[in-house]
Amino acid sequence: MAKVELIGTTVGRTADGCELRVRSPWYRSLPLSSVLIELDVDGDAVEPGRMRFCVNDRDRAFDELAEVYDEFWFVLDAGRLRVRDVEPGEHEIDFRLGLRIPYLFDEETGAVHTIHNRVQRTIVVPEEAEA
Repeated sequence: MAKVELIGTTVGRTADGCELRVRSPWYRSLPLSSVLIELDVDGDAVEPGRMRFCVNDRDRAFDELAEVYDEFWFVLDAGRLRVRDVEPGEHEIDFRLGLRIPYLFDEETGAVHTIHNRVQRTIVVPEEAEA
């Protein structure tokens, strides 16, 4: 199975943090309700309230994703994970992506199959946002 792809080691700078661009490892588009993300920066877990996920030119808080069944993360589109309060400079990240596959489930228990991917990498957050 393919791994989640973190696009680039220099990430985007935002007014209040940074933006990581990621590609889904799954071969089919999935509803946003299927997306589970966890992130550690320099060994510290980032609270969901500091992150937003953007696809299809819509920026959403994490607590909104679980209810979004009618909007999809398309396989060729990069998702943008915006993280507040990340200072410029070099950081060690541990990015974990879970995808609940709604059409793969255990017929006896009804449990939905989830795939898990992980990327650990050093990133560089630039001093200024790109124009």
